[in-house]
Amino acid sequence: MSGMTLALLRDVLLALCLIGVWSVLGFHVLLTIAGFLYSRQARRNRAPDPEQWPGVSILVPAYNEEIVMAGTLESLLHLDYPPDRLEIIVIDDSSTDRTRRVVEHMMATDRRLKLVAIPPGLGGRGKSHALNQGVRHASHELIAVYDADNAPEPHTLRLLVAELMQNDRLAATVGKVRTLNRTTNLLTRCISIEFISFQWIVQAGRWYTLGLASLPGTNYVIRREALEQAGGWDAYAIADDAELTVRLGQEGYQVKFVPYAVTWEPEPQHWGVWLRQRLRWARGGTYVVRKFLPRLGRLRRRELVLEVLHLLTIYHVFFLLVILSDLIFVAGVIAGIAVGPIHNPLLVLWALAFTIFVLQLAIGLAIEGENSLVNLLVATAMYFTYCQLWIYVCAKAHWLDVVRQERLSWEKTVRVPLASRPSGR
Repeated sequence: MSGMTLALLRDVLLALCLIGVWSVLGFHVLLTIAGFLYSRQARRNRAPDPEQWPGVSILVPAYNEEIVMAGTLESLLHLDYPPDRLEIIVIDDSSTDRTRRVVEHMMATDRRLKLVAIPPGLGGRGKSHALNQGVRHASHELIAVYDADNAPEPHTLRLLVAELMQNDRLAATVGKVRTLNRTTNLLTRCISIEFISFQWIVQAGRWYTLGLASLPGTNYVIRREALEQAGGWDAYAIADDAELTVRLGQEGYQVKFVPYAVTWEPEPQHWGVWLRQRLRWARGGTYVVRKFLPRLGRLRRRELVLEVLHLLTIYHVFFLLVILSDLIFVAGVIAGIAVGPIHNPLLVLWALAFTIFVLQLAIGLAIEGENSLVNLLVATAMYFTYCQLWIYVCAKAHWLDVVRQERLSWEKTVRVPLASRPSGR
């Protein structure tokens, strides 16, 4: 192969890299602007309280949650919601620790607490299975879901319910998740910045522009009728929230993001725990893509096509784009040695893309009031550290799902005790 042909192939590859990186980057710039606009609109257009508060059944799936269960139940019991319209159902998914005893002890002092104990041999099948068991015991038509390590702010449930009652087309309203232990170390700061950015860019931005948001794993309220119409939670999906979002859309429903309804949860403090958690998320996202990608032409709403493509972007395209961006950077550095970095277009384009990436994170932090110097420095360093770990996560997910075709199985994230709980702002 001649030197001219190799040079042409190199130029074509770099052009494709730049087109791919800038296409995704441009789309997220638009979502960032939309998220900022929604942040200014959301509180101003907050839904009024309904004339009569509907009953709500809160489901809390729990597997070996002894160290966090009492704190979470305390937070749920202190929600500012009419006590006679609320029940809290803990689904003990065949725990082998003292989770059940903790719940039973607290049940003795508050009648709103209920326990659904899945017997050994029938449990341990994952969150979706536990939720499907728990909803059978729910007394009310509105179902809320909280993870067993959450500390929702007192007004959160009222805000979610008020928004849901405003629009019959809404299947669910979802709140915001904040990182309780965000200042513990570099990892928790990165996770906090990632969560803030995702929610203000992807959740808020898509809702403002497309009327589309995704169910999170926690802090949401869903209509029982819509849940049953969609067929409940998919017991094979370990990303139960993303999978259910698509099926609700297929039934003609919407999911709305309510950013001022906040829950706090501790995130992984060790890189090994984080990697296992994100590997589960990546494999769960791959399951949803593989389930719905062949059906794109049959999805009823164009927004659902974007939802599936968004999952494809997060767990597949983003993985490739990080690699491509690294290649552009390396090629730019090599070329810069020869021609000078200022006159090298590759390095200039990479630097511009990197600057936009950091600005997007900074805007999310500013909206949230978390734009301290430390956070801005961490956001700047995230591309070279935190983002690069996605190469390992996605590569291993591809290996397990595509090459080895291993069966998906639920793996619970190691919990961090709820040392403190915010009272809201």
